[in-house]
Amino acid sequence: MKVESHVGRIPGEILDFLRSAGGHSLIIKGEAGTGKTTLALQIVEELMEEQANYYLSSRVSDEALYRQFPWLKEKSRRDSILRASKAFLKKTRPPHAKEAESVPKDATLRAAMELLKVLAKSETVATVVRSELQKLEGQIESGELGEEESEQYGAEFVDGSIILDLGVLLPELELAYDLAESNLPKKTLVIIDSIDGLSEKYGILSNRIINTLQKDLVDHSSTNIIYVLESGGKTNLDYLGDGVVVLKSEERRGRRVRHLVMEKLRGSRIEKWRYLFTLADGRMKTFEQTQVTIPEVMKRHSPVEDPSDSMVSTGIADFDRVIGGLPKGGLVLFEFGADIPQEVIECIELTIIADFLSKKRGVVWYPLRSLNYPTLDRQINMLVAKERISRCLRILDTSGIDAGYPFVSMIEGNDASNDFRWDSLSYMLSGASTPFISIFGYDAMEAQYGNDVFRHTHAFIDIMRREGNIVLAEATEISASFAALAHQSHLHIQLESIDGTVMFCGIKPYTPYFGVEFEITEGLPKVKLIPMI
Repeated sequence: MKVESHVGRIPGEILDFLRSAGGHSLIIKGEAGTGKTTLALQIVEELMEEQANYYLSSRVSDEALYRQFPWLKEKSRRDSILRASKAFLKKTRPPHAKEAESVPKDATLRAAMELLKVLAKSETVATVVRSELQKLEGQIESGELGEEESEQYGAEFVDGSIILDLGVLLPELELAYDLAESNLPKKTLVIIDSIDGLSEKYGILSNRIINTLQKDLVDHSSTNIIYVLESGGKTNLDYLGDGVVVLKSEERRGRRVRHLVMEKLRGSRIEKWRYLFTLADGRMKTFEQTQVTIPEVMKRHSPVEDPSDSMVSTGIADFDRVIGGLPKGGLVLFEFGADIPQEVIECIELTIIADFLSKKRGVVWYPLRSLNYPTLDRQINMLVAKERISRCLRILDTSGIDAGYPFVSMIEGNDASNDFRWDSLSYMLSGASTPFISIFGYDAMEAQYGNDVFRHTHAFIDIMRREGNIVLAEATEISASFAALAHQSHLHIQLESIDGTVMFCGIKPYTPYFGVEFEITEGLPKVKLIPMI
């Protein structure tokens, strides 16, 4: 199953939060594999031209990041994104045993004090606040830094000088503070991936790291800091960050569903706090609320080639790629959720009908809803040639009022077995080519003929299938005919709305979820399927 590549997209609320005046801290958390690092890297990419950035990883090297996120190489921003990671990994490597033994502990402490003094000084007019550094310096001078903790810091002699490897907290301050200061008065973005990894590796509490950076850099030096947490549950750290974003991977009917939840963005307005998202192609893409409008002016529909000799195109290339097309001689069920926007259904129906008509194939349609015939006439005549409409399209109408359009055929609406007779309907389409398609909206048919309408149309369906034609049944889960249609269908497609996004999946055959989006074209909006990965 082949799908196309798609550019990443993250919620604008997060970017606006980090662009707003002052410094801000954002906690990104979630279980393993939920996309935390992907989101952090995309924020770096989005704000690259606006804010100097510093990405510090406690878990992976540069090359590991490139293997995991190949799109970083495509952007050719290796130095600007990962320069800090290389320096950080170099500084935090464990000291050799002999070197560690040869350095007196008091020398280590003295070197730490000297480094802190250097960091606390500034030769520029604009400086960052370093009060937390001074507190750490005071702890060292007073001996509050215990022997056990000091052993975590190593040193090596180079040309008679002491080069100090201070573990993680002080190098982080060195790198982050200096970069933030060098970019003043402009804003700097620092990403720490992950706080848990630093805390675990060096025995420094996560809240100590966050408090230090929050007070100095965020609150007093207008620096943005993103902290990645390796768990998704509630923690006391949530109260320390200005914003909290949780990434979740959940199961729904045996399929993966990913959610991004913005629990808070202090000082910012959140229009939509919950998004579906995918990690297709190694980057995050959130799904917006599904909306589509059929244009007032459209160019002719370009027919889509049939996938194979035994399958007919839906007219939607992405549908064909995922489900293989519509099987000749098959019963196909399109299950629509009750909250699917009507415009979405209309666009899908019009695309299927236009593709059949453009190939001179016959279409019999009992719609799910009442149609506006003047609007439909105008739309269809833009999409396909007029003579094909009169010869190949028949809409069945039980209203008893002649609409005056050649593509509308009046039926009695009392006896489904009489209204849906193969001989009469095939005669209506005598000028059309096969395979025909019958599109039946079963919820509307039940309202007209009663709940046992499927039984009364079963003979017509059997003949259609034997002749190699296609029956496309449209139904909701509450339809009385639904169970029988689902059981007998060769192909069962479900479209449902999750958090305002229309999601597509195959029940028969099984497929994962795909987000439904519409690409604006000069003709009908083009249906696109984005895989939920």
